[in-house]
Amino acid sequence: MASIPLRAAMKLRLRTVGILAADYGFNILMLFAFAAADVISFQIPIILLGIAFLFNLLFAGLILSGKTRSLQDPSLTALQLLGACGFNFLGFLLAPQIVYFFMINLFVPLSYGSVHFTQRMFLASWIFLSCALGAMMLTVGVQGDIELTTPTDRIFFWAVIVFALGRFLAINAEVSRLRIRLQRKNNELMHAATRLSDLASRDELTGLWNRREFMRLLLEESRRAVRNQSSFCVAIIDIDHFKKVNDTYGHLTGDAVLHELAQLLESMRRATDSVARYGGEEFTLLLVNAKLATATVALERIRSQVMQYDWEVIAAGLRLTISVGIAAWRPGETLTQVLNRADAALYEAKDAGRNCVRVSHT
Repeated sequence: MASIPLRAAMKLRLRTVGILAADYGFNILMLFAFAAADVISFQIPIILLGIAFLFNLLFAGLILSGKTRSLQDPSLTALQLLGACGFNFLGFLLAPQIVYFFMINLFVPLSYGSVHFTQRMFLASWIFLSCALGAMMLTVGVQGDIELTTPTDRIFFWAVIVFALGRFLAINAEVSRLRIRLQRKNNELMHAATRLSDLASRDELTGLWNRREFMRLLLEESRRAVRNQSSFCVAIIDIDHFKKVNDTYGHLTGDAVLHELAQLLESMRRATDSVARYGGEEFTLLLVNAKLATATVALERIRSQVMQYDWEVIAAGLRLTISVGIAAWRPGETLTQVLNRADAALYEAKDAGRNCVRVSHT
């Protein structure tokens, strides 16, 4: 069974054939109108009708068979356009008395090329058609003069121009529709790419940056600090007695606590800072261009607000506190070293009884 994208592509190719077939049909109807007005013989539209039928049958068969699927242009647009131009050149030779009809209609199918043609293909088409048109005009000679001596001639000439213009605009409207559709698909792909990027860099439960993305941000900030001779601080935040929360209230409540704390940390950080879920019940905070004293004040404020927060909105009787370890990056220090110092400061906070902030000075 064909996949949905494959069916959509086949539908688009057949649509191209259908539009070209409709264009042939319009030309044939116009030629029969000329014949009915006794401008040309009925034999001419009949001959051209047979050629157009075979031509479209051939291309529809090739596309439906799937043999063109591996080609760069599965719709065979270039060949179809050459065939359409050849159709008009043949009419040029068969009915030179209405040469203007075929000359005007020569430009209509070329608008299909705006979807598939490259700049080189446009240039090659222009050179080929210019030479072919010149050869036709030399071959037909005086028979190809345009004479609009009667009202009927003038009406037919006007009708040919009006309907050719209408078809040209209709084809370009189709091209515009395809471009809008491609733009929409492109936007969907960009949205999907953004979504994939978020999935790769965001923690699924809390929505914060994950550990991998935090390390990338930390590396980026360390390079900026080296260039600008500035500093930054890293804080590791741990929920006190989180295992007791899970054991008492259940893991779903534990997940709700992690999510709520993440939102709280996110709301209290500066716009330039980054907060991430480091793993389990641990969070990290990158304080950009911050001195150790400034970072300590900020984390004390966060600790205090977490302690005062109404956690009973999640579970009755629930109380929560955090312990924090902070370290300021020093020139020449690796990221592992600054993180180890922040982690050591966190253990100092826990040893001091939890619900406090400790700073790494060594």
